[in-house]
Amino acid sequence: MSEPFGAFAKKLTTGYVVLAVALIVLVVATTSVLAFILYVGTLNDALGTVAQRATQRALAYERMDRPLGSYAPELAFEIGGPRIVVRIYDDARHLLASSTGGNAATGRFTRAAAAVFGLRPAVVSVPGGTIVIAPDFAGFGHLLARYLAFVLPVGAVAVLAAWLIGRGVTRRAITPLQDVARALHRIAAGNFSPDPLPAEESSLRDLTAAYNEVAFRLTAATVERDRNEMQMRQFIADAGHELRTPLTVVMGYLGILQQGAVGDATGLAHVYETMLGESRRMRDAIDKLILLARLERPAAPRTERVDAAAIANRAADALEPLAGDRIRVRIESAAGVVEADEDELYEAIKNVIENAIRYAPESPVTVDVSGANEHVNVTVQDQGPGMDSQDLEHAFDRFYRGGTRGGEGSGLGLAIAKRAVERIGGTIGIQSRIGAGTRVTISLPHASLANRGVRDVLGAEAQPDEAAGNSREEGKQPNQPG
Repeated sequence: MSEPFGAFAKKLTTGYVVLAVALIVLVVATTSVLAFILYVGTLNDALGTVAQRATQRALAYERMDRPLGSYAPELAFEIGGPRIVVRIYDDARHLLASSTGGNAATGRFTRAAAAVFGLRPAVVSVPGGTIVIAPDFAGFGHLLARYLAFVLPVGAVAVLAAWLIGRGVTRRAITPLQDVARALHRIAAGNFSPDPLPAEESSLRDLTAAYNEVAFRLTAATVERDRNEMQMRQFIADAGHELRTPLTVVMGYLGILQQGAVGDATGLAHVYETMLGESRRMRDAIDKLILLARLERPAAPRTERVDAAAIANRAADALEPLAGDRIRVRIESAAGVVEADEDELYEAIKNVIENAIRYAPESPVTVDVSGANEHVNVTVQDQGPGMDSQDLEHAFDRFYRGGTRGGEGSGLGLAIAKRAVERIGGTIGIQSRIGAGTRVTISLPHASLANRGVRDVLGAEAQPDEAAGNSREEGKQPNQPG
């Protein structure tokens, strides 16, 4: 693969060289024109002086009664000079004498240049003819040649230096662009956890910062994707195991019924009861998956003012067939109304209570509803086997089932509760130790705070005062653990 931005670097370097050449040509042309203007200015002064001398000398020769043809060569020699061309003509426009021997720079270019810069030959009329005093640019041509002989090598060195400097500046300037391009190529090749780039070039720091932000978000998304894929694979394995077992049982009993192996009423009742129980188990797992998918939708929940205590009582009543008389609900008078989606809050509390019932099968489950720090707290406490640090770290992960806790479950209960609580601006936390039971606390802002958009972050370790004198108990008293 070619070097990223290689063609751009060549164009940029060429641009530096062209700019340097243009500047050198401009400087040389400007200085040459200025020098020529100064040269022309001095020539104008010299032409006037020579014209005065020519007039005076011609008058002197006339006093000596000498015709123009006899003194023309002497006069041309006397008043001619290195920058002046003197030509003497008779009345018939025949050349009588010249100070340069006929080798003056009188071409069209010379005359055009002299005219452009306001330089005109001086013409002196004398008896018998005319004296023409014109500028000679041969001296300026020699001076310009010496100037160019000095400037051109210096210009060549300057162009080479411009190429070297431009190449270095270009490389330094495009290095961040090349780094970003290479990093993007690595991402395109499948590396979705790119390393951040150092912000070395201050002029391109915004570009590097933008790439680093994209890289950070892409890395986070990749980690989240990998984690979700790992969880999904684990879930597929767990779901396959959980659904395969009840399906195997149901299909086995259907085979027995098809073969007519069970004919008595007691056996048939047992078969039907078993198949019905396994079917409910499959239905519960599927219902939880559908509920979690519904909670994952980006649309905001439809909230209303609901009584958290009433919802906790309703969830406990719904689970009474599963828990028997092990659930105790205690409500403080300070418990208030919250702003929430009633169905989602119900599912959150119900799943937390159900989780405690399943994983602490012999333990009483206490549900406390209290008000603290302008929040309504729903705390579910069991006295089961507890959880170790690894289980606590992943307790709210989807499809995770702790290895230290007994009972059966899909690993979705606490994940459903967490998502439902977060959708209504609440928090959920968990405390547990091996052999000391588990406490899950749901904290929701009061309806008045929710209406003002307040979403305080409350720690997950809220401890309701179980000895509050104004608390009341509802439901059946649990058996005290031995």
